[in-house]
Amino acid sequence: MNIAQVPISYIGVMSDLYVPPSLIKYSPLKWPKLILRRIMVFAFNTYNVIKFKREIGQPLNFNKWKDQSIENYIKTNKIFAQSCTKSTALTNSEKKSLEISKFLNSKLDQCCGKHLIEILTKRSENFKILNGKINWELVSIDSNPKITMFNVIPDQDGIGCYVQYIMNLKTTQKLTITNKSNNEIIQENETKVNDYLVYTMNPFNDKILLVGKLFESDSERGLKPELDVFNPSEMQKFVLKSADIYREDPNLKKIENV
Repeated sequence: MNIAQVPISYIGVMSDLYVPPSLIKYSPLKWPKLILRRIMVFAFNTYNVIKFKREIGQPLNFNKWKDQSIENYIKTNKIFAQSCTKSTALTNSEKKSLEISKFLNSKLDQCCGKHLIEILTKRSENFKILNGKINWELVSIDSNPKITMFNVIPDQDGIGCYVQYIMNLKTTQKLTITNKSNNEIIQENETKVNDYLVYTMNPFNDKILLVGKLFESDSERGLKPELDVFNPSEMQKFVLKSADIYREDPNLKKIENV
């Protein structure tokens, strides 16, 4: 398959890319190995930056890309909150599915991948609070966003045509659920969120789409992806799973021996 012929909106998370874990989570005995992997990630990113300059020949504008990525993230959360609100007003399941899908596609087709929109549609349909109005707010960005992985995606001739990158975004967010009838607050939560968001970019027109989310890798995993990208069934499951930006970190369920 020539990926250059695939619409950018259909390019989900391409692989279970390595995300360097925080050193403070682990014993100092593991730090040398983890630091070495960070150096290897830096070398990988440097190689891909050189590949980008040589094969794509467009300006490197990381600040612009990060700003657009944050805008896409904010819009995605706000529109998803609106879709959940719309869902509470619809009772017919068939009509709900159609209306929510139409709403999300019309609002997010320029900032999200198709797989992510599909997941958001399912989540909205299953939102259960009766007569609730949902509002999402970005309270603050708590540190400078960082692009932790930068990967040039080649076409069938090995020449770069797309870029996929991971951006680490640390934020404080507020989610408020109120009663539509009297505006009484049903639930209000303010949380700190540390996201590793995955974006696909067309470097020739600077179109950037949020396509999913990954999590920090554990201390034992190497840089080589564990996913078999040549297994269509396994790949499809991974793309849909990683497109869910609201799923829980699987590492939270593990007890780390340090």
